[in-house]
Amino acid sequence: MPTVDERLQRIEDVEEIRRLKVRYAEACDTGFDADAIIALFAPDGVWDAGAFGRFVGDEMRPYWEETARMSGTALHYMVNHVVDVADNGTDATGRCYLLATVDREGTAYWMAVKYEERYRKVDGRWLFAEMKLLPAFMTPFDQSWVA
Repeated sequence: MPTVDERLQRIEDVEEIRRLKVRYAEACDTGFDADAIIALFAPDGVWDAGAFGRFVGDEMRPYWEETARMSGTALHYMVNHVVDVADNGTDATGRCYLLATVDREGTAYWMAVKYEERYRKVDGRWLFAEMKLLPAFMTPFDQSWVA
């Protein structure tokens, strides 16, 4: 059975990982700053958005720079974040959902995405090892997401 200190550390790790996800949402919602977003990933971290692309480490920079150029206001609502820290205390997995509103080149979109993620503690700091997006829809706001 884990000690009280080990259990407390696990709770603190889960909270830090949840805050990592919030920092990601904030970086997206304040202009998609490529440096700020990339800093949340391990150096070999993967951002995998399926049809939108899969990038490792600094390879994601052009994607985020283009997203910043094309996007205006964005609001990322992250919900139902579940995090499981591995027994080694340096790896974790998680999943959550996103409902977002985004202005892309003057057209308002809403979108829903499921995230599947891996995290790694690097020099005492939790970072994304892999963020996989499973989009449900990205639809202009004036249209039904069912279509």
